[in-house]
Order: sequence, then C-alpha cells, then structure tokens
Amino acid sequence: MAASLDGRALAATETPRKDFHLADTDSPVSGKANTATDADTTDVVIVGSGAAALTAALTAAVAGKTVRIIEKTDSIGGTSAMSGGMTWIPANHYAEAAGHADSVAEALTYMRAASPEGWRDTEDELWARQMEDGPEMLRLVEAHSPLRFSLTDVPDPFQEAPGAKSCRILAVEPISKRILGKYRRKIRRSTIPQRMTVGETMAANLFRHPVLGMIKSWPILLRRWASDSIAQGGGLIVALLKGCLDAGCTIELSTRAVALTVDDKGVVDGVEVECNGQHRTLRARMGVVLASGGFEWDSEMLAKHFPSEIDFRSGPSSNEGDGHKMAQALGASFAHMDQGNIVIQPPVRYEGKLHGLPLRIHAEPDAIIVDRNGRRFASEYEFWVYDRIMDRDENGELIHQPAWVISHWPMVKRAPLVGWYRFFKSGWLLKAKTLDELARLTDLPADTLKETVERFNGFARSGVDLDFGRGQNNFYEKALAKDLGLMKEIDQAPYVAFRFRPSLLGTKGGVRTDSSGRALRADGSIINGLYCAGNVMANPTGARTPSQVGTTIGPYMTWGYTCARSLMQRNHS
Repeated sequence: MAASLDGRALAATETPRKDFHLADTDSPVSGKANTATDADTTDVVIVGSGAAALTAALTAAVAGKTVRIIEKTDSIGGTSAMSGGMTWIPANHYAEAAGHADSVAEALTYMRAASPEGWRDTEDELWARQMEDGPEMLRLVEAHSPLRFSLTDVPDPFQEAPGAKSCRILAVEPISKRILGKYRRKIRRSTIPQRMTVGETMAANLFRHPVLGMIKSWPILLRRWASDSIAQGGGLIVALLKGCLDAGCTIELSTRAVALTVDDKGVVDGVEVECNGQHRTLRARMGVVLASGGFEWDSEMLAKHFPSEIDFRSGPSSNEGDGHKMAQALGASFAHMDQGNIVIQPPVRYEGKLHGLPLRIHAEPDAIIVDRNGRRFASEYEFWVYDRIMDRDENGELIHQPAWVISHWPMVKRAPLVGWYRFFKSGWLLKAKTLDELARLTDLPADTLKETVERFNGFARSGVDLDFGRGQNNFYEKALAKDLGLMKEIDQAPYVAFRFRPSLLGTKGGVRTDSSGRALRADGSIINGLYCAGNVMANPTGARTPSQVGTTIGPYMTWGYTCARSLMQRNHS
C-alpha cells in the first residue's frame, strides 16, 4: 500500500478549495511518507466519537473486526453527548412490545408525506434504507451494550399525514458512568442537566419552575448523584462506549484526523493523525468511517454555505468540518450544505465560549414573531417556524430577517430561564417601557410594530388568529395551544424583545453518500473505502424534520450501523 498518491491520482482528486483548507496541514490527502506499524493497523478506523461513530464501531467490533476510534478532543461523545438523547426510530421493538402497530412501509410513507417538496427526488432511496436498518440497529446495540430506552408517547408532528404514529420516539434510560472505569470522567459535559431523563425533566416542569422542580425531584437527583448516573445524550454515549470497549475497540483521545490516505488503486486505506504535535498514519484494512461532526465552528465554511447570520452554536467548538475537508480532497460531492438543526436559543457559557442552550423559548401565548418590517409572517406555533426565518425570495435573498420575538415582562416572569440566561450576553434581551422605545431599540418601524401588537391583542381577546390561524392549523399546533395556551394580550410594560435568529445544534450538510453510506464523487462514482455518517454526511433529512425530536440521534446511529455493515460486506478491489 502506498502512503501517498502518484501524480495521476493527485490530478484526479484535485487540490482542495480554499474554503475547505485544513489548517496546519499541507493537504487533507496524505502526501507524507509515513509508515504504519502493525500496532497502527486495524480493520476499521472510525473518525469521531458521537452516536454515529460509536454505533459504527460497535457494529464492526461485535462482528469480529478490529476497530480504532479517534477523537479530536479530550472528551468523548461530541454533539450527541450534549443532546437530550431522544431517538426517533420507526418500527422499533419497544413499540411492538407495547402493542403499537408500526412498520417500515408506514414509516417510509410518512417520510414522503411529511418532508419538504423536492426532497423525495434525491433522498427516497436513503429514506428507505434508514427505515429498514433502524430497527435492526436498535436490536444490535441493545444486544451488545448496556444501552436501554423507554418508549415515549411523543407523536409525529404531522398526524394528518399518512403513516404518522405516536410510538417512534425513545428516551435513554439512566446509566452509571462508573462502568467506564478510567473513561468515566471523559464523557463530554452538556449545557443541560442530564441526571434526569427528558420525561422526568418535563414532569418536574424544570424549565418553568426550576427551583420548585429541583425540590420535588431531590430523591431522584440524590440517587443519580450517589450512583453517578446520567440519562439523555450523556447516558447514550456512556452505554455505547461501554459496548465498544467490551467488544475490544481501541479509542484514542486528543487525536485529530488531518488527512485520508489511499493506496495505489485509489482506495482509502487509512488516516493521517496529529497528536501532541506528532504525525502518524493509522491504517485501515477494510475502510474508514467519517463521523466527525458538522462544520458550524468553522467561520469560513459557515459564511460560505449557511445563508444567514447565526446567533449561537450549541455543539462542541471542535466541530470545524475536518471530515468535510478531508473528503473534499478526494473529490467528494457535497449536498445540503445550507441545512442545519436550527433552533432559537438563549446564551450560556461553555468551555469558556458563548454557546446556545437548546431550549424552546419563542412559543409563548403572549409572544409574537415579527419580520424586519414589524409584521408577523407565520403562526408562532408552526412546527417549522424555526426554518421560516430562512425563507428567501426568487433572488435567494432572505425576506424576514432581521426578525424579532416581541413580548412583555409577564412572559419573562413565567419563563424564568429566559430572564436568567439573558445575563450571559449583555443586550440579548432588550427591555423598554413603551413599544415606541422597543421599536427604537430593535430598529423596527414604530407605527407598524404597535399596529401589529394591537391586531394580535385583538385576536387574543377573540380567540381567533385571522392572519395565520395560530393553534388551529393542524394537530401539532392544537396540541401546543392546549399545553401553553392559545393567545394572551401583550400589554404590560416593560416590553421585551430578542432576535429570532437561527442558532445551530449542528450543520446537516456534507458528503453525498449512497444508501450504503459510501462517499460519492460529483459524477456518482464511489470513493472506495470511505463511508460517512452523522453530521459529516449530506443528511437525507434537513432543517424541516418529520419528528418533533430525535431525528438526528436515531438516524445517525442507523447510518453508523449501515456504514459498518456495508464496509464489512464489500471488498474494495
């Protein structure tokens, strides 16, 4: 095997464009004459340590393959560890055991009906594979790790669509970090508390009444603290990592992948890595799985591909598109680079930087969203309203931004976390004695803003939103209105505003793959030996997701499983 490309191969792959330049590396294709020892050679190399990466590693390892996992940082779990860990898997065995009828065919029907127009043309084959492999993946990881879930009753948001169900979202059960031994303290910390499950957190109403909720939950918290147990995304990573370690996987931390290596036939056969300033090459007899996360922390890539300024990012700051850049050097094709897991977030400090806290903070009965002209442009309870601020005209220009959430102080008192987290960034929450003053602070036309607020107040008094049908349009809006209240007047000073500006849980654009997870070039040919899963792949589900939660974790685990299965089933000769 050759550690570098000859002149003919280099011409075929081309030099990476500037926007995909990887700092501190001559090129993301190895051109260095590194040699790999037997100790540096395994069947599979996995780049990343999130849910997709660990599922791929576990799948290969339990099949008897030798697996090395490399993680750029000193913490394990990536964005997955910081998440709520909710997992969307149609036709899962938990639903079957509970007596719910679901099937792969129904799930695919729902995906087709609930996805944005045009996506089926390019993603249908991937959807079908994801629906088919999801239940198999779940059985495998539970058979070979201590990972366990509980079934929730969170429904698919588009209940009017054919194939919709209320039995597809799973919640991670608590697990003790002590089972990890020396890796116990290496699980990435989250910005959200993870001692309790998502269900327990919601039942305690922690986001509305944090102090009272903590007091009510003290027996649970005490038990979890005593056993060092966590749930949600952190618990997911603990369980998957335990399975990987028991299956014989090797994991290397603080090890950054900087280049892919290829043999003289153009097959990806390893990864050049950098650790403590030293470079070495890790060989992979069967292939490499990139599961290295998104690119939201690479400002140059974000500015080029994401069509809007963003507020906060809630994933690890190590998500700098390393996998994208390495794949680009091999001529990989990219898609959905303008897509992301978009939310509106309050600020929080994490690892010395401003991050976003993944909470839903805009949906309140006495809050409206207005565009740059001071007018509402959608129902605030619409499921895809986060992505509506990305609406563009025929010239591709954003038509609503800058957009603002407008409310008053009773909302802040009712949602105390909004008031608390405003202190993490001065000026994030604007406060004014009058709507005229608020208009000056937000640079909105005062007369239009006052007219919009008064018109909404009229709707609140009558109980009918004549402009956008808030709370009446579909199942999701009706359920949200029942839970939160439909509309309340915005009429008690001080008035408040914060930008309705997209924050990113993670980017979702990346390397175009086939339904087996194999990386593709622009001409549709396969980059043999290279597989992609998670936020480094061109996700077949974009910003407008078919599920309320869980449409990253469940599918990403599934694609990790799919990549590993595909890798083991093929020879690259």
